[in-house]
Amino acid sequence: MNEFSGYEASHEDFMRRYCRSLPEDHRRRYAAVEALKISYGGVAYVARVLGMSRRTIYTGIRELEAMGNDDPNHPQRPSGDAKRIRRPGGGRPRIAQCQAGLTETVDDILEAHSADSPTDPDVRWTDLKPLQLAQELGQRGYPISRNTAAHLLDDAGFRPRALRKELITGPVDPHERNEQFLYINALRHLARDRGCPVLSVDTKKKELLGNLHRRGHCYSTANQLVYDHDFRHLASGLLVPHGIYDYFDNLGFMTLGTSRETSEFICDAIALAWEEHLQARYPDAEEILLLMDAGGANAARSLRFKEDALALAMRVGRCLRIAHYPPYTSKWNPIEQRLFSQVERSWRGVILDSPQTALQTVQNTRTETGLRVTARILDKVYELGRKCSDTFHNIKDKFIRHDALRGQWNYVIDPTGSFS
Repeated sequence: MNEFSGYEASHEDFMRRYCRSLPEDHRRRYAAVEALKISYGGVAYVARVLGMSRRTIYTGIRELEAMGNDDPNHPQRPSGDAKRIRRPGGGRPRIAQCQAGLTETVDDILEAHSADSPTDPDVRWTDLKPLQLAQELGQRGYPISRNTAAHLLDDAGFRPRALRKELITGPVDPHERNEQFLYINALRHLARDRGCPVLSVDTKKKELLGNLHRRGHCYSTANQLVYDHDFRHLASGLLVPHGIYDYFDNLGFMTLGTSRETSEFICDAIALAWEEHLQARYPDAEEILLLMDAGGANAARSLRFKEDALALAMRVGRCLRIAHYPPYTSKWNPIEQRLFSQVERSWRGVILDSPQTALQTVQNTRTETGLRVTARILDKVYELGRKCSDTFHNIKDKFIRHDALRGQWNYVIDPTGSFS
């Protein structure tokens, strides 16, 4: 009896493509069906065409024979479970089961190279890396690989973890903090019901301009070269990115300052965003809700900021309702996650050699959830060390009214001076 000579090349290619579309157990049974069709020489031929071992095809033949005992209308998979490809069990045993005393030796090494948290008994850390643990075990008669050492560390509860910036740096009353968060949420919904804009306001991290390195990647046809150090004197300028985020409309406005971050700069940035972008969207709004941090150039206790905010209210002709987030909670300001994170992603791997480059990149910021960003450059020079005027000290109560609830963080600025 002569061995089967084979199908045409096009049919063999079809067999390979179909086989690759099947899960593992169906694949070997399909190969078994093809081999049984050919009869003599079929196993060797199908194994060569599909790139399988003959042992795999013989396993598939045995599984086909076992299917004769199943319900014809509901045949079983070899694993015995309709959702499972392989049978339970099997596989190489864990190394701790093969080498007696390995687990105890790992515990002894970690005990000598670990420290406990002084505040949480469940937290420990070690100075050992997987390669170092593998070397320690090798010296004690347990030769293992680096990957196995990593698994042993994981079994002991040690995993690579980044530091998380969550501890506050000053005293905060949790009751006051929670109360302010609830109050801000209520102000947001009240402003939306009245048709007033809800603007989250903050200044992003300052950026050095010039041929300097930035983390991340961008698509290019060749490598771009930058300085090997990021010293301040190598920069050609400084960029002060200030953002305003429309909370309910998912719109962002970035003002790229080239001078300094001052209360006057912040108010000018808000005025610029209002006049060029937001006023047309809220022509009938009587009030603007501004959500801000409690520190920095727009500090809740700064009279200099309040004086500039009064000038802003007069400029835009609207009452300003200002709500500050409690101290040490600036990361809860919505602009951080919804706008600044996306702008930072747009700047990854980009050389910010000029304000115009930064402007163009920011304006290209888009997200699948519909975020759109407009940007402008503000090249006005701002002075540091400005003091609140004596005049404002005398008239501030006429224009500013503090709320009954947490008045140090919540107040209204009326440009008409109706609070006298």
